[in-house]
Order: sequence, then C-alpha cells, then structure tokens
Amino acid sequence: MTRDDLVVTEPSHVGRARVIAASAAARAGLPLDRVHRVSLAATELASNLLKHAGRGVFSVVPALGRLDVLAVDCGPGIGRIEDSMRDGYSTTGTLGGGLGAVRRAADVFDVYSRRGQGTSVLARWHGEPSPVPGGLRIGSAILTAPGESECGDRWTALTADDSVTIALSDGLGHGQLAARASDAAISTVAAHTELRPARILELMQPSLASTRGATVAVAQLTPAEGRMRFCGVGNVSTRFYPDQDTSVQRIVSRHGIVGVAARPRPSDSVYPWSPRSWLVLHTDGISDKWSSSDWPGLFNHDPATVAGWILGQRGRGRDDACVVVVAGGGAR
Repeated sequence: MTRDDLVVTEPSHVGRARVIAASAAARAGLPLDRVHRVSLAATELASNLLKHAGRGVFSVVPALGRLDVLAVDCGPGIGRIEDSMRDGYSTTGTLGGGLGAVRRAADVFDVYSRRGQGTSVLARWHGEPSPVPGGLRIGSAILTAPGESECGDRWTALTADDSVTIALSDGLGHGQLAARASDAAISTVAAHTELRPARILELMQPSLASTRGATVAVAQLTPAEGRMRFCGVGNVSTRFYPDQDTSVQRIVSRHGIVGVAARPRPSDSVYPWSPRSWLVLHTDGISDKWSSSDWPGLFNHDPATVAGWILGQRGRGRDDACVVVVAGGGAR
C-alpha cells in the first residue's frame, strides 16, 4: 500500500500531491470528471501550503463512501476567510482564486483558521452512499512517519444495525511491520462488529500474536440509545466531550500491548452520548498536550477539519500519526 499523505516543503511536492489525490480518487471509484476535480483541488491546496506557510501536511483519507483531502499548516492563518474565497484575492502577490476554486470543485468545503497559528482546509467528494446511524459525523487525518511508504496507524468505522464501531490502532514502531499489526487489528474489528469493544479486543490477542503488536482503542456508539461503550489497551489518547460546551473527560485505556502478552480480560466503560457529544482519539504521533479551549470555535467545524487541525498543530513529525474525531449527529 502506498501512502496517501505528504509533507509539502518544495514546488515538486505540488505534483506529488496531485498524483496522490488522483490515485486515491480513482481507487475510491469516483468517475473521471470527479477525479479531475480532485486533482485540481489538490494542486491548489498544495500550492497554497507553499505560498502561505512554506510547509504543511497534505493528507488524503478515503473512508465512509467519500474521499477527504486535507491541507493543514502552522502558518500565518487567514484573516478574512470569505475574502480568500474571492477570485483574484491574494496576500502573496500571486493571482488569487485558489480556495475559491477548491470550494467550487468539492462537494463539501470547510476551513478553520486562526491568525498566527495556522489553517486546516477540508475538501470532500462523495462516492457510493455509506449511511452512518444516527447522523454521526466522523473524520480523520493521517500522516506517515518520515521515510516510510506505509503508515502503521490504521482506523475504521463500521456499522452494524443501529451502532457504529470505531477503532484506532497504532502498530508498534512504524513501517510495514507496524502496518501489518494494525491491519490484523482492523480485520478483527471488521469480523466482529456485532460484539462489544472489550470482547473484540479480547479476540485481537491471538490475531496479533504473530505480529509486533499494537495499542488499540475501540468505541461503539449507539446514538438511538444515547450510549457509547469504550475499551482500549495501550496509549491511544481518548477525549470525550459529553456536550460541545462542557469540559473534557479523559478516558484512560488499560496498560499493555495487544498481541504481545495476555493480561486480565478487559472490560467496557459506558458513557452517555448525545447529538452534542464529541469524541477525539489519536495515536502517540500526536502530542497529548493540547486543549480545545485554546482554539475557540473549532468544534463548530466538520470532524475531519478538526482532525486535520489537531494533526497540524500537535503532530510530532517523527512518527506515524492519526487523529479520529466523532461528532454526535446532525448530518452536514
């Protein structure tokens, strides 16, 4: 598997970003005219990273019947976002129109930016419908470790009846062997979505026994019943916001590594879930030293935009990194 992400630092990376996005769009089954629109948007987004920030993360995430393209940076930010959408508008002496062109090309467009901190831009294209129970919104951003062709962090969101099971796996180390461990973890989830998180993690133990192991978090949301079940093993960071405007609850996983050594049977924790709830999971490629209160208005945006922002602001840059964000209902 080739990587679907890139750290953009030089002009040649614009072409690479376009190829990455077009290839992912073709694999996702988008028709040719939409593949061309993805290529156009990717070119503009990668070019903007260079023009305005000098460096940034370009991440393509195919999942849930859609293709997300994210461009995130720690640059100067955008002062007036609506002005930046206007053709001909520029702050760098070049012809404007980049973000406006991206917005016209995409099915969904979203941007979060703060002066002096950076910008997270999302462009999304819909493929085959993949309904999520209860109107849950899910987004992710991924970055592969430097020098590697495969990311050892994997995630999935799978439906069964009226529930959604979301899993995030961080294979030990990085590269192909880490990816193999995470693939085994995700395959176990896919085969057992009818089971509760603790039981799924228990079944992962023999599945990962021949790999180097992984740290894994599994959340199972049933919006109609207002419930979230959670179980995790290892250091995947998990933050639960019962209400968008309330303080965070840090959910601690059990110590250990799935697949390396058998430990006492894990158990589920149960939390209330509402249309205003948020869940943020990320691997240790993201620093855990952040607070959503530092970024006013962030949770007013698409979960994928939020995931991209956290990756751009707190990614360590030396390991695989993955952020998964879930918001509780209200289709966007």
